[in-house]
Amino acid sequence: MDKMHLTPEKGEFEGRRPMPQLPMLRRRALLLAVCAPTAARSGQAPLHVLVDGSIEMPQALFKDGQAVDGLQVELAREIGRRLDRPVAFHLVPRRRVAPMLAAGEQADLICNYLPAWLPGPLQWSRAYLDDADLLVTAARRTRPSQLSDVAGQPIGTVSGFVYPEVAAALGPRFLRDDAPNAIATLRKLALGRVDHALVGRVTFEYLMRRGDVPVDLHPPFVIARFKTACALSPRSPVTLTQLDGALAAMQSDGSLGRIFDRYR
Repeated sequence: MDKMHLTPEKGEFEGRRPMPQLPMLRRRALLLAVCAPTAARSGQAPLHVLVDGSIEMPQALFKDGQAVDGLQVELAREIGRRLDRPVAFHLVPRRRVAPMLAAGEQADLICNYLPAWLPGPLQWSRAYLDDADLLVTAARRTRPSQLSDVAGQPIGTVSGFVYPEVAAALGPRFLRDDAPNAIATLRKLALGRVDHALVGRVTFEYLMRRGDVPVDLHPPFVIARFKTACALSPRSPVTLTQLDGALAAMQSDGSLGRIFDRYR
């Protein structure tokens, strides 16, 4: 039987002529003319982007309580550049994401999500990123051929995450065993605390390439394939048309693909 193995973690400017002396009003007018575009840009309200504190790379990397790298960070920065707005990141608990976006107070946007994960009166952008929900099983157990094969067995999950297809298929026999994030869930699998775990494909493939979980695994069982999108607050000054326009331009010129490629 095919198995997957993940190994352990391991200026100055020279030669410029002096500006000739000009009357004070003319010099002020020249200065304003040169700085006007910059001033207009800096006057734009920031794009307030929420980042769920339970996610990990490749979605986001945190340092000193700030989101500094990852898919969601680079994507938001490029959207901000296209919209000519500075970007302010806000690290929040997952349970606060939907209500903060609905209220719109320092919360404009969150990306790489689905409406099923964030219920509420939110606006949703065009979909752009292929992903999937996977069921991974330790090689010490028989690989399930359908979801019903794991009914009544503890399954590693992430606290606050929703798994609608699994919940619908297993009902009360969906026995969650929550961990803070996907890495912790897969480590529980490696330690034998659970035999199965649910994980997103983008995150799983990234962790596989890094060798972050020392465990033999069967090939993943694909539960559902989907494309994620950005959720936009109904109170955001950014319109859905503007957001979709930025994403369409990023897809068209290849910048969106280049961002994804850096974290594959």
